[in-house]
Amino acid sequence: MTAPERSRLARERLSRELRRLRTEARMTGTATARATGMSQSKLSKIENGMLLPSVTDVERLVAELSATRETRIELVELARQLHAEAETRRVVLHRGAHRHQQTVARIEARATTSRFFQNAGVPALLQSEDYLRVVFSAMPPHEQDTAIATLRTRRARLDDQGKRFVFLLSEGALRWRMGNADLMCDQIDHLVQIMRRPNVQLGVVPWTAETGMVALHGFQVYDERVVTLSVLTGNATITDPHDVREYLALFGRLERLAVRGEELEELLEGISRDHRKLG
Repeated sequence: MTAPERSRLARERLSRELRRLRTEARMTGTATARATGMSQSKLSKIENGMLLPSVTDVERLVAELSATRETRIELVELARQLHAEAETRRVVLHRGAHRHQQTVARIEARATTSRFFQNAGVPALLQSEDYLRVVFSAMPPHEQDTAIATLRTRRARLDDQGKRFVFLLSEGALRWRMGNADLMCDQIDHLVQIMRRPNVQLGVVPWTAETGMVALHGFQVYDERVVTLSVLTGNATITDPHDVREYLALFGRLERLAVRGEELEELLEGISRDHRKLG
């Protein structure tokens, strides 16, 4: 049985037991709601499994409905577990690039292995100074300095040999022109220097690869605990173990398509030449 199925059954059991207690206490929904300080509509949703009651709601209900001590402990603990699982599955949206940089900095500080995939543009840790300035140019001036300072702190962790960084880019990410040829070629030269670090692995999925899959967006996976990704209005953090495993599996499939070593250097040289031709 999967975790979502277990959670669903547990929620059904909680609502069923609360409804049973009220029926056995011979109290109407209106009277019970009034006695526990909630609306009758809310109580109805709880009893029908449409709303997960708070731990406080359950404590008030089991007390008002004269549940046995054993039942009180059991149902309150069940509510606590369900809320803990719901918090784990929650996708947290952070608005503002500077807040995202701070959140990611804390996550990276704890991670031993950080994996990055990007299909449109270069990951923040790999950006040259000129590239970085273009990326942050759309931000309000008062936020730029804070975001850039936090990013530089994150970049310093590349020097920590106790940490491992694995970067995967689509070829299209390197052909996405954030500026003129000089900027793009400088960015590619910057990648060549970083990929020579012993704790950094860089791979590029060439456009000639038959992927047989769709990668809708870039993402980052920290150890096997946290996934972060960017959306139009902010940046999301995912901690549900099932979702994290899905992203790890996708990263593994993409990794098998990537080129490295001399083949990668030849690909990067070709991309640079193409940028030069465009000017």
